[in-house]
Amino acid sequence: MGVKQGIVEKEVAKEFGDAVTQKMAEYFELQLKAEAQKASKRKVVFKKKNGKVYSYSKYRNTGQLASNIKISKNGKGKKVSDGTRADYSSGYHGMYFLVEKKGESAIKKVLKDAETYAESMKL
Repeated sequence: MGVKQGIVEKEVAKEFGDAVTQKMAEYFELQLKAEAQKASKRKVVFKKKNGKVYSYSKYRNTGQLASNIKISKNGKGKKVSDGTRADYSSGYHGMYFLVEKKGESAIKKVLKDAETYAESMKL
């Protein structure tokens, strides 16, 4: 009787773990896509050595940032991936917004919010 109960407990724990992993991967995917969309609307501003400030307003990110962010299987768990190099032949990399301070702070905020989300998750 004890062996059978142990097997059932392992299966329940595995199912629970899989459900949590899937929900967290979906959360990260949605949040990263939202942050990438926000970043795609920002002008890219840069400073030259002469002190003048220029922007790429005509060539700003076009929203391709978020289109390649997807969930993929990674062994036992899930991985939120931003695609491969071949996916970006016509545009920007999915995590391009990380080169900006606003992008770094956005990712830190997503990670902090993910902790709260995981604690409040109801399964």
